[in-house]
Order: sequence, then C-alpha cells, then structure tokens
Amino acid sequence: MDVNKIKIQLPVGNQFINIPIEMKWDFGGRQDSVEEYQTEMVREVIGLPYDFEIARFVHEEFLNQTTELNYRFHFFDNTVPVTTSAPSNWVLDYTPQGFLDTELYYFTKPFTKSFFKLDFYDTKDEKTQNLYFTIILPIQQGLTQSVIINSILGNVDVKTPNMILDYIGDKEGYYIYWLRNRDYINLDTFYMSAKFFNAKDGVYVTMTNTPQSNITPSAFNFDPTKYFYYKVSLDYTNKTYQIINEQTNLRIGGLPSPVLWYEYVNP
Repeated sequence: MDVNKIKIQLPVGNQFINIPIEMKWDFGGRQDSVEEYQTEMVREVIGLPYDFEIARFVHEEFLNQTTELNYRFHFFDNTVPVTTSAPSNWVLDYTPQGFLDTELYYFTKPFTKSFFKLDFYDTKDEKTQNLYFTIILPIQQGLTQSVIINSILGNVDVKTPNMILDYIGDKEGYYIYWLRNRDYINLDTFYMSAKFFNAKDGVYVTMTNTPQSNITPSAFNFDPTKYFYYKVSLDYTNKTYQIINEQTNLRIGGLPSPVLWYEYVNP
C-alpha cells in the first residue's frame, strides 16, 4: 500500500524529533455551532413563523365610482308543479320558502334564524376543493316590498331577498377578511357558492348562478362547475375584490349587473 515517506534526521544540537504531521485542534466557533443547532431543532419542531394577520378586502369601485354590492336571491314558486320540462318560475320573495307575510313583518324566530351562506373554495371541482372561509348574510338585511297583511294594518313593508351591501347601511357580508400575507397560503382566486338555510324546516337550499330554464341541453343534468359558482378575485395591493361571471367573463355586483342566484330545483 502507499504510505507517506517521512525521513527523520538526528539533529546535531538540541535532541528532539520534529515530525512534520499537521494536527489541527480548532475550538473556535463551537458555541456558535451549538446555538445554530438548537435553532434548527426548534425550527423543525414548531415550524417557521408565519404572518397570520387578517386584512379587510372591500368591493372594488366600478367606473361610475359606486361601491355597492348587489345580491339577488330568487326562490322557485312551488305553486307551479315541477315536471320533466325545465322549471321557469323564480321570484324575488321569501314566501316560496313557506314564510307567511305576517311572519316576515313580525320577524318571527323561524324567519330571523334563517340566513344565506356563501362558501369560498379554491377550485370548482367538488372532489378536490377545499373550503377556506364562509360569509353569512342575515335576512334582516335587504330591500323591502309593500304587502297587505290585513285591513287594519293596511300596507306594510316586509323584507325581500335582494341585498345591497356597502360601507354604510347593510354591510354584513360586504367585506372579505383574508390573510394579509401570501407566504403561507398563496391564493388570490376563490369560487363562491350560495345556499339558503331555512330555519322553519331546517333545510339548506342550494342555488345556481343561472335559472335552470336557461341551462341546455338539460335543466337537471349539467356541469356543476359551470352553474354553481362565481369567481372572486382578490387584489392584495389595493385590498379589494371583484366578482366575475365566468359565463360572460364580465365583472358583476353593481346595481345594473347584480350577483344573481336561483334556487336549484330537483326533478
């Protein structure tokens, strides 16, 4: 085998042997190495710190400088029987859900405990989607319409499922609260679905973005990714959001172009 050849010479003067083999004992920086190791172990155990501060996103202004957000929820008039043909009778009214005008006017508990539920997902694919947050719209909000309950009270105003949200007035559900920093969850696009919870019978009513009478070729057999969602885009710089109708690829939500929902009717 190969070995180093070391020649030892006997000095004339001092009697000592000088062996030219390097031996390095470096104790410098040992404390720094221990501290670095401790930091790494703590990082592996508890993970990296993330910024979980929440930012408030508002509805982006339209070109006419209006900021309101208009939701219209239509319910199917079940006095018209559902057949194999496409249902086509939706109304902007709570009475198809079994509420009497007196219940609406006196704000009875079954009515006040009802609400609209907006869910925000990362994808429209039901098999892989994750629900990230939910917005609840109470029915105490919304525009009113005039009805006659009895001859004594005459005309009275009752709530309708038409909500115009803004900075003032009806503002519950107007803001979106989401992570300020994108390091932990990097999402700027969500897909919004809608349901109505009827506290009178304890049932959730699913809603579509298009009346089934306009869905072809079948009103009851269609692609759910097209008709159960609207796209919501966040702008992290300006802290605003937009709602997009992917059927037309146009922005909606203002008074001229409200966010429309329709009760889904089973065949």
